Amino acid sequence: MTTGAHPHAPAPHAPAPHANIDLARYCDECRGWGSVVNDGRYELCPVCQTPE
Repeated sequence: MTTGAHPHAPAPHAPAPHANIDLARYCDECRGWGSVVNDGRYELCPVCQTPE
């Protein structure tokens, strides 16, 4: 039996988000990491990171 990838998993070629650690340093939402996990995907923290 074969299994497939999680339906919400990003494509294998999708780059990981790059967070600005200086902005994330004192953020309580992401605890200084600059990214959060949402539905199994890493995303930039909506509180401390701004879209580029």
